[in-house]
Amino acid sequence: MIRDFKNKKVVIMGLGSYAQGSGLAAALFFAKAGAKVLVTDSKPVSLFTSAIVKLKKYPTVRFVFGKHREQDFATADLIIKNPDVPKSSPFLRVAKENGVPVWGDWTVFLAVSDAMIIGVTGSKGKSTTATLIHNMVQTIYRAHLCGNIGVSPLALGEKIKDDDVVVAELSSWGLYGFEAAHISPHMAVITNLFPEHLNKYKNIGEYYKDKEIIFRYQRGDDWCIANRDNTETKKRVMKAKSTVLWFSKKPFRGDGAYVQKGAIVFAHGGKKIRICAMSDIHIPGTHNCENVLAAVCVAMCMGVPPKTIKKAISDFRGVPGRMEVVRTVKGVTYYNDTTATMPDATIAALDVLSGKHVILLAGGADKKLDYRELARAIKRHAPKLVLFSGAATEKLIQELKKIKYTKELSVVTSMKEAVHIAHSEAKKGGVVLLSPGAASFGIFKNEFDRGDQFSAHVRKLS
Repeated sequence: MIRDFKNKKVVIMGLGSYAQGSGLAAALFFAKAGAKVLVTDSKPVSLFTSAIVKLKKYPTVRFVFGKHREQDFATADLIIKNPDVPKSSPFLRVAKENGVPVWGDWTVFLAVSDAMIIGVTGSKGKSTTATLIHNMVQTIYRAHLCGNIGVSPLALGEKIKDDDVVVAELSSWGLYGFEAAHISPHMAVITNLFPEHLNKYKNIGEYYKDKEIIFRYQRGDDWCIANRDNTETKKRVMKAKSTVLWFSKKPFRGDGAYVQKGAIVFAHGGKKIRICAMSDIHIPGTHNCENVLAAVCVAMCMGVPPKTIKKAISDFRGVPGRMEVVRTVKGVTYYNDTTATMPDATIAALDVLSGKHVILLAGGADKKLDYRELARAIKRHAPKLVLFSGAATEKLIQELKKIKYTKELSVVTSMKEAVHIAHSEAKKGGVVLLSPGAASFGIFKNEFDRGDQFSAHVRKLS
């Protein structure tokens, strides 16, 4: 792979909306490396004011906004694709036809760093699992957390040394960078696999195939930690050439972590070690039990002492935007679950809050997902609904009509309006839950902006 980037013509395709995200981090990396950088984004220049300020001090950086130009992709030495850019882009096809390599930010990082990578992917639970792994591993290693949490590895720059450990939350888009390098993480974690991102994939099989990148290039001395209770995960991990550890909510024969008699147990080589009681887990939901089990497998493989693992589990209260309690106002608790971008995640949140009077803030942009099961879960739990306008909301409303769910429903176009309605309707002892089950684009910059706006408006309530 290319390692000397001086005077190379590098096109950054997609500047992105995160302050430490893939686009901006890559542009800064190549500018500092002496490359001739062209930043091109189809969105208008007005969206990138702060990023442009950071880049303009480098004379080798140029910009094209509001469009892409074919000639830029035909004449470059290297294209860096933002994770949000679909592989089917016609401009990437131009690059391929002209023999121009297309990388992601992770491809660049793998070219310049020998740090050990613990990669975490899956349809749900990536952020929670990766964060908990980082909390455990950093007790005995110099560790860094980055990836799909909004922090590119390139944003950490020289902070990452070759003998460090990098815990990486990897979306299917992030895994593209590993495919380009024909490398998989030394330790791969797959939390689960469910239908997702069908707005950017031809079919679900293509999405699952991209997820397999996390173990595709592993060797026999690598590790793959996978969910034994998830049918799709179990089927696909059978292809792995690495050593597989399973995790499950019920006991099984073999190596890995499971729940037995109210405790988490780790089994390996015929030996069993009790890690902690289930009561030591303070993040709600059975799905979070799976996330803890996955983290236990990684920590035990990395040599973290069981007592240290137990303390990390007991101390952990979750991550922002994942069933995060923002505050309680006049007896009403407000939860920020903005990272629930698929129906299954919203169903899990409703299950956690079962029996409570819930006002659900949901809906938004569509990723070509099925909303039948979410509609049934809504009927089962009977929340009042405040829905953000968008194609996903239209699909959900149609499914609700089919099953004759008639509970009070409002459709809004801003978070301010959503929180105002929820606040006026909420009852003491009840819950206001932001758990969209849909994408954020259209009304919000991204899912984190959506969660930040929710939290900001909730903190203003009196």
